Amino acid sequence: MWDVSQRHMSLKSLLLKSSDWLSGERKGEESSMMPELSLHIMDIMENGIAAGAWHLDLFIEIDTAKDRLKITVVDNGKGMDTEMIQKAMDPLFSTKQGKNWGLGIPLFMQTAEACDGGFSIDSREEAFTRVEANMRLSHIDRPPLGNIADTILSIIVGHPEIDLYVMIKKDGAKYEFDTRIIREILGDVSLATPQVLMALEEDITAGLEELNLTD
Repeated sequence: MWDVSQRHMSLKSLLLKSSDWLSGERKGEESSMMPELSLHIMDIMENGIAAGAWHLDLFIEIDTAKDRLKITVVDNGKGMDTEMIQKAMDPLFSTKQGKNWGLGIPLFMQTAEACDGGFSIDSREEAFTRVEANMRLSHIDRPPLGNIADTILSIIVGHPEIDLYVMIKKDGAKYEFDTRIIREILGDVSLATPQVLMALEEDITAGLEELNLTD
């Protein structure tokens, strides 16, 4: 179990890992995929928070019989119109002069399509954005899921005020996590306190182990 300083170090490490990879990709390095799907998830959720979202939904669905994996992230941020959605999927799109933004979205799309899957964005201005990627579970080029527990906890540490709902399903079994329910239990105690983080880590890790998510 980690204390709060270790969790902040984990958050920093996760963000730097994603940032360093993206920086290398912009410089033209060979790899065109993030090494872990959890980094894509982190990127999409951070995009939603940057767009003003205070509620995030994360759905991960694994069907081994059908050989499919689906990842969905929904936020209640400011949303996008059709033109903005198209630009968001363009790796050269820039929302700030001299700085590229949105690179994670086209790369997530590229990963899904390269793994016999698909990618979609559904959004309404001042309402929501829904990002969905699906791919063949057994595809040789599919990145591993990575550390989903760290991704969830890093969002909590970085944005303890955000409502986060997670549902992970695998072959009929499921694990659910909801910060709203946890807040009802805790009252005025912050989710980012060391004792709470340790309890959350135990719960999330146990839930993922029950689903046998060792990917």
